[in-house]
Amino acid sequence: GGARLRPGVPQGVQPSVTALQPKAPYVLALSNVPGGRGDGLVLAAFTTSPAGSAIVSAVGPIRQMVQGEGKSPRRYLVIATGTGDAPGEPVQVQGP
Repeated sequence: GGARLRPGVPQGVQPSVTALQPKAPYVLALSNVPGGRGDGLVLAAFTTSPAGSAIVSAVGPIRQMVQGEGKSPRRYLVIATGTGDAPGEPVQVQGP
């Protein structure tokens, strides 16, 4: 399983996430460290399906941040347990 970026979302991302706990709350976030444990910016909160998967949408210059384009520091796309108000441990991390 894991997050896969889908093409066709010009100013954002739409990862398809799998292999998570069924019907559980998670967040899609950007982290400033490779392991996903640094200061994070929550992009979206979601609950997985009974199969433990979801398609999550977030809009903004996210691809540029993940790739570290221009003067922006590189960020890492993270799926973490928890809610937007209380994100928890990272369970999946993806760079560019």
